Formats: sequence, structure tokens, C-alpha cells
Amino acid sequence: MKVAVIIPNFNGRGFLPGCLDSLGRMSFKDFAAIVVDNGSTDGSVELLREHYPQVMVIGFAENRGFSAAVNEGIRQSEGDFVALLNNDTEVEGGWLGELVGALEESGPEVGSCVGKILYFDRRERIDSAGDGFTRAGFNFKRGWQERDQGQFDRPEMVFGACAGAALYRRAMLKELGGFDEGFFAYLEDVDLSFRAQLKGYGCLYVPQAVAYHHFAGTSSQMGDFPIYQTQKNLVGLLVKDMPTGLLVRYLPSIIGFLLISALYYLLRGKGGSFIRGRIDGLREIRSHLKKRQEVQGSIRVPVARIDGMLEKRWLRVRLRAARAKRM
Repeated sequence: MKVAVIIPNFNGRGFLPGCLDSLGRMSFKDFAAIVVDNGSTDGSVELLREHYPQVMVIGFAENRGFSAAVNEGIRQSEGDFVALLNNDTEVEGGWLGELVGALEESGPEVGSCVGKILYFDRRERIDSAGDGFTRAGFNFKRGWQERDQGQFDRPEMVFGACAGAALYRRAMLKELGGFDEGFFAYLEDVDLSFRAQLKGYGCLYVPQAVAYHHFAGTSSQMGDFPIYQTQKNLVGLLVKDMPTGLLVRYLPSIIGFLLISALYYLLRGKGGSFIRGRIDGLREIRSHLKKRQEVQGSIRVPVARIDGMLEKRWLRVRLRAARAKRM
């Protein structure tokens, strides 16, 4: 098989049929679907074994997180390319073919590609047109919540790919050591994208490859855990990945974003999850610093190139995201 399509799953029985059926309707057929189940208790594994015998199932006894699930799927699969797909997504018939074609036509310096992700129930709205990263030290989804009016219909290089619907070169994943399992869930794809950029691997946005996402389909079951985990992992991401020169240069912006974020979550009544996440991220600082030595010691591109990929208008990005949440 040319492509391994890996789908992490945790209590996603209600979404899996839609996801897997959409894969079956794709025009590109040279792939093997693999579901890595994180100790689901909702009958997901039984559903797969009864109705989708063609799908390889890897089962964990407990929830080991997104990163561990994906890494295990990569280890137990073959193919030059690895596609990652959330269990709460569905894809159009040309999704995988467009992504594979884009990577095959690109040079080896393009290590991943990502398509346009729209909301499942509001298909005129964009969930993501590739990931961006700001000088203030946070990630964002390009076009998030915007009405799709063709503004993201041109292929272009972006900072990174949302792992909810993306394609990677296996060789790049192997060189990077896969996803950081210390992140457990959330921002593990941003961390991978940052490390890929530091190694000189770009990410291509392919708008013809379209997927639909049930927004917060799985994470809606988790309460404030996504807030806690995101804030915790943001600390690790910055400590590990941001080059020293840029970290020093943009420290005022990073602090400014931290203060604005704290106020935002406090006003929403989520301040406890925000603070716990940041504190627990700092508690793991030694582990992050150890990883930083390896990451920063193997940079292959000028820091100016990374700087050029970072969004300068970070406050505008943050305010736009806050307005979008109220829509």
C-alpha cells in the first residue's frame, strides 16, 4: 500500500461509520485504513470488527493519548505516506488523491500537505486552511470560522498541517521521531510542524483536498480538559521549539499574549483550567529543556526563515478568533 490512513479513536462509535464510509468512496484506492483505539468503552472496537473487517484495528487497554496512538499506527503500518484523520471527519472523494499527487509532485523538502477543512454542519464555513504560528508564541487556524468565498483556493506553503486531516512523508516522520508523546493530546501536530520547519521541511496547502469536521465532536465529551491541555502544551512547545534569538526578541509579545489569554479565560469562568495548565507546563520544564537541546541542536535552516513564517499581527489574529467564538 502506498498510504497508511491512521485514525485515532476514543469513544467515537457514533462518528466512525461516517468517517470510514467516506474513505471507501474515495477515488484513490491505494491505501490501508488503520484505527488505533484508545481504550474506548462505547463499543467502537466491536463495531469495527463486525462491520469493517477490512480495517486494521490496534487496541490499547487505556487512553494513551493522540500522539501515542498515531505513533503506534505509524510503527505497525507500511507505505511511503502516512495520512492522519480524526474520527469525527468525513472526506470528499478526491481528498487523498489530491494530497498524494501534491506530495509526489513536490520535492523532498515538502514533508507534509493539508487540505481545506470545512465544518460538517456549516459547509460554507472554514475550520482550517492550514496552520499558522505567531510571534507571540501561539498557533492559529488560517481562515477559522470565515465564510468560504474562495479566499483560500490557491495552493501555497503554510506553517503546518492540522493532523485532523493531513498527509505526511513517512521518511520525515521517522527523522523527526514521530509525535511527542509527552504532549498526550492537543498541539502535538503544531509541535511536529515546528520541528519540521526547523529541519527545513515545508508544508503545502492543497485546497482541492476537502474534508468536513464535526467541530469538537470528540473533545466536547471532555469538559475543560482541552483548555488545560492546550495551555500546558503551549509551554512545552515554546520551550522546545522556539529558537533562542526569536524567544528573546518576541518575549514582550509572548508575555502580552499570556496576560490577554489569562484575562479572557478568567472572564469566561475558565481561569482555573488555564492556570493549572500553565503551572503544570512549567513543572515539566526540565523535560522540555532536555528535548530543547536535541531540537535546537539539529536546526538546518537560518533562523530568519523561521521568523519569516511567523505571523506578525498576532493581536489581530487573537481578536479575530475571540470574535469568531461568539458567532
